[in-house]
Amino acid sequence: MRKSGIWCISLVSVLAFSCSKDKSIETGGTGGTGGNGGALGSNCRVNTIIAADSLSGDGLFSLFTNFNSSRVATRVEAYDSTSLSLEAAADLTFKGDTIRVGANEYFVTDASKRVSKFFTHLDPSDPSSDVYVYNYTYDASGYLKEKTISLASFPTPLAKFDYTWAGGNLVKIEGNTVVLGNIQKILVANLTYDASKTAKNFVQLLPDGFETFLFTMALDIGKKSTNVLKTISMVTYDNGTPSTTYNTQIKDVKFSPDGYITEWYADGDGFDAFGIFTGRTLFKYNCN
Repeated sequence: MRKSGIWCISLVSVLAFSCSKDKSIETGGTGGTGGNGGALGSNCRVNTIIAADSLSGDGLFSLFTNFNSSRVATRVEAYDSTSLSLEAAADLTFKGDTIRVGANEYFVTDASKRVSKFFTHLDPSDPSSDVYVYNYTYDASGYLKEKTISLASFPTPLAKFDYTWAGGNLVKIEGNTVVLGNIQKILVANLTYDASKTAKNFVQLLPDGFETFLFTMALDIGKKSTNVLKTISMVTYDNGTPSTTYNTQIKDVKFSPDGYITEWYADGDGFDAFGIFTGRTLFKYNCN
């Protein structure tokens, strides 16, 4: 069963839309840079996440990040092979500590090049609309610790998300409204891992990352989980009351000979909003 469009404080539209693309970047195969199942190389990072046909491996939908020769992300794309259309795309431009991803949307990084703030308008097409401000903080070890969301016109946080890590893995996220002392749950997510398997330089998986999921391969949002994800369970809330439950199990994880995850199978609910699709998913890499 596929569930998408789960809870979001705002529908953040930070991308420039288009309606066509010359050819799909979604090729079949076993994953990796060339899809041949061989070793990938040194210093590899995920640059494509592909929702694929379970039998053929042909791509149905993909998230793609282009890296230049300096390994800096320059563009992100979301491509739908079923309709042969480029659903969304954004060019990333860097200046000092700022990464601009749209005319009215940009990220700010800290001294360690991690994302510290994100600014986006309530209506990204209207620069006169109010601005949402996302603030990210990290613990002394470099793991994401807290995220708050406020308005530029009302800097007191509207919502706060707390991240719990154990053994190098993100194990829990709890989000609450906090404006003016009115505390109500937004979501609670619990994640488990296969301690016998290590995820080598994988992607940062954040069930609440609606504002960043298209940029998850392009941005540094702190250290990533060490082990391979096994299950996710999440409950979203409506006015503090449980609304929808999501349960997903990750199975059939495959690796390249040098230890990178090249594919897995997600059984249960798909978290489309941060790149976990129901069924088979392929992961391709950019390497030195």
